[in-house]
Amino acid sequence: MLESNWPLMPIALFYLLCAIVGVVGNGIMILVFLKESKFKLPVNYLITLNCLADLFHVSGHFVFNYQLFNDDKSSQAACFFMMIHTVIGYCISGPLLLAIGIDRIIACRFPITYRLLLSYGSVYLGIQLIFPITFTSALMIYGYQFIDYNTQIICMAPLALPRQAFGYFTYSSNIINVKIVIVYAYTYFVLRGYKERDANRMRYVFKSIALTVIVVLIGWTTVTIGNTIALGVIEDRHTSEIISIHAGFGVNISCSINVIVFYAINSEYRSAIRRLFGMKIHSSDVSKSDPSVITKRISIVSPATVHF
Repeated sequence: MLESNWPLMPIALFYLLCAIVGVVGNGIMILVFLKESKFKLPVNYLITLNCLADLFHVSGHFVFNYQLFNDDKSSQAACFFMMIHTVIGYCISGPLLLAIGIDRIIACRFPITYRLLLSYGSVYLGIQLIFPITFTSALMIYGYQFIDYNTQIICMAPLALPRQAFGYFTYSSNIINVKIVIVYAYTYFVLRGYKERDANRMRYVFKSIALTVIVVLIGWTTVTIGNTIALGVIEDRHTSEIISIHAGFGVNISCSINVIVFYAINSEYRSAIRRLFGMKIHSSDVSKSDPSVITKRISIVSPATVHF
């Protein structure tokens, strides 16, 4: 490895650790979704898609580490195509979190309407995915127009999407993050209005999602502020790229710890993960967040009536 690459070694190794933990952890969340029949509500689909997006995001760091430590480079265009899954992952993650928040608002604020929506589960889920897919597709198509076959770079997540498109992604992410905060804050206040018995049960569903969002927002706030400075203030392109690389520190942590957060806080996911590995299930985990109990008490819908 060239001496000029050594300053990037600590962050590269950190990202490699995030990649390993994130691929394994998010892979577990996806396996749990596939194996558990009870996880077939739209919110579970959205959570799983978000975990898949995070898995795509962090997996791109394997390419970064390989090129860095082998002193290898590729054209920006080749980087775009090698890490297209990573670009899709970090572009769609924020809109998916927003969709999860909207789903929770409808479930908590309008339970009867939510019950009706869940009777048309596939249509409802499709509507929820319109913005995430449209947003990501627009950035990918726009970015494709600016791919560079001449400039040689060490392939990394911020550079895989051409600078012009990455700028739009950065600025729009700030707007999406603000909306996520508003949506989850409103949902929290709605939950406070529930009767104590119902609110306690709903909080087990909401708490793990809310904590995940908080961790993600801290990470995305760091990366969007860093990237905003890198793109809008720093004139030297190399310095700008270095700042963008280090700005992703927080968001990569949040992409890697989904399984830890859900296991620690959400007893429904904890019992499912324990079943996946053949571990003993605690009776308290089942009673706290059994979906049929939750949905019956707040008049949403029993999972058995959802059609996909």
